[in-house]
Amino acid sequence: MTLQQQSTLEQWAAWLDNVMMQALKPYEGRPSFPKAARQFLLKWSFYSSMVIRDLTLRSAASFGSFHLIRLLYDEYMFYLVEHRVAQATGETPIAVMGEVR
Repeated sequence: MTLQQQSTLEQWAAWLDNVMMQALKPYEGRPSFPKAARQFLLKWSFYSSMVIRDLTLRSAASFGSFHLIRLLYDEYMFYLVEHRVAQATGETPIAVMGEVR
């Protein structure tokens, strides 16, 4: 639906934020929130890679456009999750980014 409506960048950003919020809502306020956020990013990356793989195997004309959009969305999703984890843990985003657990 969002593709057919030719949504603005702000609408896409709101959609990505909503996807993240829905996925992480069950973990809000719990100690497992950072781990759940990492798992969400892993799954996000996996499924978007599967779409790219499928477009590649089918020699889809939309591959180039989708690849560029995917890069933008992956970076923005990482940004959203990073800031959400920082907010939940009371740390700075740069501290969250450097943590390895």
